[in-house]
Amino acid sequence: MHGIFQISEAFSLALHGMGLLAKRGRRTSVKEIARVMGVSEAHLAKVFQRLAKSGLVASMRGPKGGFVLAKPAEQITLYDIYKVVEGEPAQQYCLLTKDYCPFGECLLGGVVQTLTEEFSSYLRGKTLAELTGRENDGQGQAEHHSHR
Repeated sequence: MHGIFQISEAFSLALHGMGLLAKRGRRTSVKEIARVMGVSEAHLAKVFQRLAKSGLVASMRGPKGGFVLAKPAEQITLYDIYKVVEGEPAQQYCLLTKDYCPFGECLLGGVVQTLTEEFSSYLRGKTLAELTGRENDGQGQAEHHSHR
């Protein structure tokens, strides 16, 4: 069953894949990420190529290769990931995607614009570290301190 709000598969793969990198805090192969997430390795690889080209993740080839976050999870917003996969959100809120509306004003009363702006604001205000519970511990590796 689908909800009213739709998110592309590519954005979901990018978000969850980068979340996994943040949580693990170590180099991980696309094969391993795809296995853990239960998704197509080929599709995930295409998404991660885009993320690497944008500078959000770094890759290394070879037997010990894989991907890591290119900067700390605290510095990567969900909006950064969204922009790489989907581009900047359109400022066109008409469901007809036309310059002219036969009704003179939106039949939905502007709710599409409101939801788009709220979603964008949420993505801008949430970091990958917050999403994965890895705040204040560098690249996702927990620091352990003993107190005596």
